[in-house]
Amino acid sequence: MTSHQYDVVLYGATGFTGSLAAQYLAAHPQNPRLAFAGRNEAKIRDVISKLKDIPQERRESIGVIKASMDDKASLKHMAQSAKVVLNMVGPYAMLGGFEVAQAAAENGCGYVDLAGESNVYERVAKELHSVAQSTKAILVPSSGFDSLPFDLSTYLAVQQVKQSTGPSTSVKDVLLGYHVQGTVSGGTIASLVEMGNESPNLIKYTDLYMGSPIVGTQKPEQYKSRKLPQFDGWGGYSLFAPHNTRVVNRSWGLLQVANAEQQYGKNFTYLEGLVASSRITAVSMSTIFINVARLVSSSKFFGKMLTRHIPQGSGGSMKDQLKGFADLRTVATSEDGKTKGLSTMKIKGDPGYLKTAAMISETTLAIALDREHLSPLAQQGGVLTPATIGGEHLRDRLVKYADIQFTSKDVSDMKKY
Repeated sequence: MTSHQYDVVLYGATGFTGSLAAQYLAAHPQNPRLAFAGRNEAKIRDVISKLKDIPQERRESIGVIKASMDDKASLKHMAQSAKVVLNMVGPYAMLGGFEVAQAAAENGCGYVDLAGESNVYERVAKELHSVAQSTKAILVPSSGFDSLPFDLSTYLAVQQVKQSTGPSTSVKDVLLGYHVQGTVSGGTIASLVEMGNESPNLIKYTDLYMGSPIVGTQKPEQYKSRKLPQFDGWGGYSLFAPHNTRVVNRSWGLLQVANAEQQYGKNFTYLEGLVASSRITAVSMSTIFINVARLVSSSKFFGKMLTRHIPQGSGGSMKDQLKGFADLRTVATSEDGKTKGLSTMKIKGDPGYLKTAAMISETTLAIALDREHLSPLAQQGGVLTPATIGGEHLRDRLVKYADIQFTSKDVSDMKKY
């Protein structure tokens, strides 16, 4: 077995969210062997020097690796040095996300990122899945708020139905509702603009199976309001729905192709709604999001205005981040409509910044430190998802280390569902 100098190499520690991940990993009680990588060694050392409440001995143990997207040899060296590369450098289409993932896949190194860019996601899935399987590398893109909570919550709700009725049960649909308080990062805006510039469909509710190995039955019907019984209210469309749906559908496709016990069912569909105070508010909110997507994809001037207003690398204060939260409630319904399972996920702290750093770090550490406890699909390697590397194990890590809470229960007898 190849010996790696580091458990995790964090590529992009000098960015705003990257620095949060650096702090999280350096303070982690499992004490993983770390290196921080990037173009500017001086800036990386400055990040290490500013880590809070980290003993000097721990700081000195963190390696520094010079690497950049335009130097393939440096990316290869980085991948060969680590069990897993955590890539925090985005927008990923613009800044070499595929090339970093490729170096990892070719060298048997795990790879995790927080890309919400469906164009990069599809390319990594299609071009690197077999490569990663050949080297047993586990690649898990989109492991931040885009789209870990949505993918993992869906998986857990489906498994709740199976637990109630048996592993052969098929699920016909999942409806996820979520209430969120936090800030949209400059990196997320930059990614949306980048996708809109490349192809209008990337940020529209279409091509929902572009990341899946197979195509299912779900039709890309645009919606402006959706009844959310789990919140006793209404939900609307958001800009994140297209990419979240594509990630969830990759999990569905991977499990179906593998004929895994956890598979969702051939007629499975997924819908999500962002909680609104009323149906009118849901429709208004959805209309705004749909028009923003239309403008981003049709007007480069509008895209530039957005990125200027919310610049990349910007972020809220720690005080503001601690006020954030996300509340996800996901209902899965069996094919015959008789069994319903509810999964909840409650996040304390800004889900787009503070808790994204925690979620993506725990995904990375699950691969680096706990591989033997992951799913059969993970043992084979490939381009996987938070759900398919071992959803229960990842959930348990998030509970134990990231203070994220989950529940699952049968709600078949509850009339409101």
